[in-house]
Amino acid sequence: MKKMNLFAGAAAALLSLLVFSCETLKDVVGTPSLSLKSVGIRSLDLEGITFNCDYSISNPYPVAFSIKQLAADILYEGGTFTKLSSDNGVSVAAMGSRTNTLSFKVPYDTILNYAKSVKGKTSLPFTLKGAAALDLSAVPLVENSSLSLPFSKDFSVPVFKPQLSVSDVKVELPSLNTLKDAFVNGGMNVTKAAALAASIIGGKQLSADAFDGIDLNMDMLFNVNVANKGGAPWKYLLKNCSIKTASGDFATVLTSGNNAITSESGTIPMKVSLNTLKAGAFIVQLLNKNGSNPVVSLDSALSFTELPYSPDLPLAWSYEIPLSKVAVNRN
Repeated sequence: MKKMNLFAGAAAALLSLLVFSCETLKDVVGTPSLSLKSVGIRSLDLEGITFNCDYSISNPYPVAFSIKQLAADILYEGGTFTKLSSDNGVSVAAMGSRTNTLSFKVPYDTILNYAKSVKGKTSLPFTLKGAAALDLSAVPLVENSSLSLPFSKDFSVPVFKPQLSVSDVKVELPSLNTLKDAFVNGGMNVTKAAALAASIIGGKQLSADAFDGIDLNMDMLFNVNVANKGGAPWKYLLKNCSIKTASGDFATVLTSGNNAITSESGTIPMKVSLNTLKAGAFIVQLLNKNGSNPVVSLDSALSFTELPYSPDLPLAWSYEIPLSKVAVNRN
């Protein structure tokens, strides 16, 4: 009789387990949820703005489930600008959470085209709207094997397009006497030193070793021109500038004045102090206008004074200076 009672009790427990409803499971452990953080700018380049949106999906169940698909639309004025998809088939651990990031890019030209119909606006309202479809087939006692977690987030896009250029590249030559004295101090006889100095001032072609063993300083100057096409209030900050030649980086470029621009456009004067002991071959290339073109690399930072994005967003840019465009100022 006791065995029969035990059997009946086990059967009743099994039956109660089998009829355990989804609503009861919800009452005990809850349901999965999606937490969406604000949309922020991840990076900038000369083509557009890349945005990030961090999210987290929590799993209250004692077994893992997977994400069928996380899909979203980027909307502007009700129309779809672009579609996103992420995390298909990714698992969310039991009693845990899965965090990830949705990334998308908005080209500057798209922003400027949208802004044509709303002249004077310095930012545009976009919406990130979508849903995460979950596969709950591995979760026992859940009546519906799928669940959709909707999400939506509004964000603002600054109306701007950074434009950078380099102009007025020139080399400032020392005077004839300074050149001659440097060659003499380097061990050259006076006659040869005077002739070589005169050749340099006269713009004649030089041999690659013309400055070997010579200790002489001269400056390379150029302007970095910055413009904001679009009108969003900003601050442009030039943090670092370097010049790279075929032999590698050899010079840090310094600003000759203010390295920040807050107006719609402006110019930052730059100066490179070159020494012939280290950069003699490069100086010869500049004077001869022959050889590999140097590359100017800028590390900049942008801030938008009217938007809640992090300040000093990085913007990198490189420009190859044609040697044919380098002017030589001869004293």
